[in-house]
Amino acid sequence: MRADDGVMSLDFLAGFTIFMLALIMVVSMVPGLLAGLGSSGIDYDAVAYRTGVILVEDPGWPVYPPWEMNADPDDIERMGLAVSKETPNILLSTKVDRFFDATFAPDDYRSKAIFGDIPYSYNFSLNISHPWGYEVEQTGDPLPPGYGYIRRVVKIKEPGVANIDGRFASQYAIPNPGAPEWNATVRNFTVQLDFGELLDPERDPAYRIDPRTEPVRVNIDFTQYCTDSSGATLQNVTFWKKDPTRPNARFTRIPFSYDEENGDLYTLHTDGFPRSLAPGAPVNSSISLVLKPAATSQFTLDQNSILDIRFTFEDETPHTNITGIHHYDYNTTNVALPALQPAVLEVAIW
Repeated sequence: MRADDGVMSLDFLAGFTIFMLALIMVVSMVPGLLAGLGSSGIDYDAVAYRTGVILVEDPGWPVYPPWEMNADPDDIERMGLAVSKETPNILLSTKVDRFFDATFAPDDYRSKAIFGDIPYSYNFSLNISHPWGYEVEQTGDPLPPGYGYIRRVVKIKEPGVANIDGRFASQYAIPNPGAPEWNATVRNFTVQLDFGELLDPERDPAYRIDPRTEPVRVNIDFTQYCTDSSGATLQNVTFWKKDPTRPNARFTRIPFSYDEENGDLYTLHTDGFPRSLAPGAPVNSSISLVLKPAATSQFTLDQNSILDIRFTFEDETPHTNITGIHHYDYNTTNVALPALQPAVLEVAIW
């Protein structure tokens, strides 16, 4: 009898142990099963915060060539506005302009900036402080009574510009253009970009000149260099590149549609009128060239490249006295770098 009692006690202990283990497992699973029922609200402030971080701390993807150069939104994975990952809260003006243009659909912002399975509504606004006043960029829906919200204080990096005016007359003007050694029908003036210097990794990206992501701007006050009241003839503007690390390195002309105006790649104005890069047109007062990143991305340039922008003037009798090479570099006399512009980015999600 005692032997039978011992067997019964062991059976009870084993069954009780299995029961307790099953009970513990069920109890541990219940909170997870009820979590979705107990909390159905969405933390819109958290979504707005996450979106704000993406916009002001990330340059977006792809990086080179940058996402803002892609005409097709399907080629863009992420729309960050930062100059680089090393410069949080410093935005690049070309990214800002692209982000707030009218080519994106609401779903593009949801999938490439907000990132969520829920079709959130949104409102993005950027208040930029300029010396001449305030500029407001905005996209999205009108704000409802309640929404998630984040505000970020940022700065905006504008591209530099080379203003070639009377300050350089002693450097680029031919002192005696009528002398026999200068009596040529063709005159050349070059603006040179040394990518090895411009893309120096030791330079702070917030103050770096990077033609891969921002436009190259050249303005020539031609009144300082025109020697004939009828004007000089700008025959063409061409691009040449050289890799000084290669043996027998020399400049080669870059194939380009010089005779077609293309505002996505460049703009050229002479005396205020738009031209192609092969205008063959008279110029009296001014030349303005903006070479956009979409163009430099086609030139297959790297950190070893040197890019020449050559302005060629041609008249039977020379009508200009300009010559030489202007270096587009970090000399503040050669290229004016605007101060970072303060701004406030506001992100609203609901």
